[in-house]
Amino acid sequence: MGVNKVTVRGVDGSHRDYGLSGGPIVIGRDPASGIHLKDSQVSWRHAVLIGDANGCVIEDLGSSNGTFVSSVRIQRHVLQPGERIKIGPYELVMHAAHAPSPNSASEQTLFAAADHYVRHHAGETGTSMQRAVVNAGVAVKDAVDVRDWRGLLKRWVPISQGTALYGKFELRTEVMAGLTVAALLVPQGIAYALLAGLPPVMGLYASMLPMILYALTGSGRQNSVGPVTVDSLMLVLGLSTIATAGTATYIALAILLTAVIGVSQLAMGALRLGFLVNFLSYPVLAGFTSAIAIITALGQLHHLLGIPQQQFPFLYEALFDVASRAGEANLATLAIGASCILLLLGFTKLSPKAPGPLTMVVMCTLLSFIFGLGEHGVKVLGEVPRGLPHLAVPEFDWAQIKQLLPLALTMALVGFSQTVSVGKSLGNKYGYDIDANRELAALGLANVSSSVSQGYVVSGSLGRSALNATAGARTPLAAIVTAFCVLLTALFFTPLFRYLPDVTLAAILVVSSLRLIDMREIRYLFNVKITEGLLLVFTFLATLIFGIMPGLLAGIVASILLFITLNTRPYTAILGRLPNTNIFRNVEHFPEAETIPGLVILRIDASLYFANVVFLKERIHEICDRYEGQLHALILDASAVNDLDSSADTALHQLSEEFKRKGIEFYIAGVKAPVRKVMQRSGLYERLGGDHFFFTIDAAVRRYLDKTGNSATRHHHPD
Repeated sequence: MGVNKVTVRGVDGSHRDYGLSGGPIVIGRDPASGIHLKDSQVSWRHAVLIGDANGCVIEDLGSSNGTFVSSVRIQRHVLQPGERIKIGPYELVMHAAHAPSPNSASEQTLFAAADHYVRHHAGETGTSMQRAVVNAGVAVKDAVDVRDWRGLLKRWVPISQGTALYGKFELRTEVMAGLTVAALLVPQGIAYALLAGLPPVMGLYASMLPMILYALTGSGRQNSVGPVTVDSLMLVLGLSTIATAGTATYIALAILLTAVIGVSQLAMGALRLGFLVNFLSYPVLAGFTSAIAIITALGQLHHLLGIPQQQFPFLYEALFDVASRAGEANLATLAIGASCILLLLGFTKLSPKAPGPLTMVVMCTLLSFIFGLGEHGVKVLGEVPRGLPHLAVPEFDWAQIKQLLPLALTMALVGFSQTVSVGKSLGNKYGYDIDANRELAALGLANVSSSVSQGYVVSGSLGRSALNATAGARTPLAAIVTAFCVLLTALFFTPLFRYLPDVTLAAILVVSSLRLIDMREIRYLFNVKITEGLLLVFTFLATLIFGIMPGLLAGIVASILLFITLNTRPYTAILGRLPNTNIFRNVEHFPEAETIPGLVILRIDASLYFANVVFLKERIHEICDRYEGQLHALILDASAVNDLDSSADTALHQLSEEFKRKGIEFYIAGVKAPVRKVMQRSGLYERLGGDHFFFTIDAAVRRYLDKTGNSATRHHHPD
């Protein structure tokens, strides 16, 4: 009896083989994994392979980015010989112990072997492999017994696992990290609430119960959830068209909007719609966030100059208004604002951990009280209510909910994307995984609790989360400490904010907003792929010119159109054999690759469907025209084709007929199981014949050479 094996192929063309006879093999980013895949798209413990001479089962271990077999995301799957597993940028191929010899084997034997395997081994192997997974002690989410309340507690409240999940940590370090973030969150919370057109105390309310609930249920260990710039600006621009900022109606709408956002996120989490985050690609999110930062910073010019502020739907209108009233500026306000910005930038440069915003708040409040700045035209914050919020369910008005729903769904998706992005960034750095669906549920609970406790919409903050991690936080305990610090502030210290100049909060908003613009990431996108850099710039400009909602929608539409465009003209390559190997590579990238007279090997790197089928036919016709009279056979490498629709299958039928008329042999190599089944059902397999389908390119080449009696190769580059 032979031994099954799996081949792991990297993006650089490297490959490693692993035997499947030694029990479970864990795949993951953990260096101790049986198959170690070092990439940020791979989870710490991503999946497990169990195999022997009879077959193989792969099971996903709750990974963030999923395990795919033939482009389908799987939880548990019985592998068939030749099937390809996709984990991040890696491809794993399962090889059967008794795979047919490539010299003599067409895919007739592959069809037979696969059918025999499924009939005789899938059932018993699936059961035995599942037992092996459990016996190996690998955690499988579906295995939690609903009657085991401890299991449920560990699943839904991760913090209850303590050191079993987080490892060793120091309570003192967690407390200090929580205090450090609280020193930033208190002034930021007040400033963001004012930015949102809400009473300043609502920023504190939104930083208590929501933060605690997220810490208990979320998968982001260092995420700091609370008010953020993007949410605050989206809220004020969305609601100011319905009600006047600061009024009782406006406040009630903001609380109701927060509840609708929370319920939407809970529903999406229950339906496991975490994949929706993929619709906000990174370039779109980066461009949108950068535009929000500019809009927020420029929106503080009224406060920095000390002139009355009005809401304008477009940025240029606000700038014109500031320019027309610049002569009304209060010099004392301008001097305080400029000094605060410079000092905050200095704090950031010299000591990132130092509580710069809190220091500014204390200093400016003292100066305002001592010199009576409020009597010299400097606007101050005024009375901030002391005490805890009263808990109350917002009044649900279905007409208002219908009106708020488009804004709520957009903010739910944006907030979720922000939170997951922050979590993944820190998770990759500190070695843990983010569960997108759990994040949806945790964020939904946080927003529902915020609405109940008179707060407003919350999501993950990159700046505060990074500060939390830098300060030494390794568990959600730090976030709970932060929440209690904010609670104590609301109970005892809010009267001290009475003399705080508004311009100080404006300066804090300007500096914290500008930090959202990451020039290194922008340069990175342009260096890696210019189309993604241009997508970022397009989203950025669209948001600045047309506004937040239209700009974000334009970015998403542009991202989808770019994806469709790239897929209608997928990458293709003519392949040649590397000397003294059975490895075939693109002749343009590997000049030493040898081609065979009369034979062209074409690889297409995409699924074949109606949008790119015309391009495929044009590419093959171009090859036929280029080698007219010299082409005797064409091998289509279908190893990268994950799907085949009816339009593409019809095109392959047409091409096979054309080749037959021209006396050109048409071979197909590396066909995956789902594609092979489509070809069977459509009759293409029967029309071409089983001896025209092969496991590998090498087998197809040998068949061509045997048939023509040609064994020579030579360098042959396309014009």
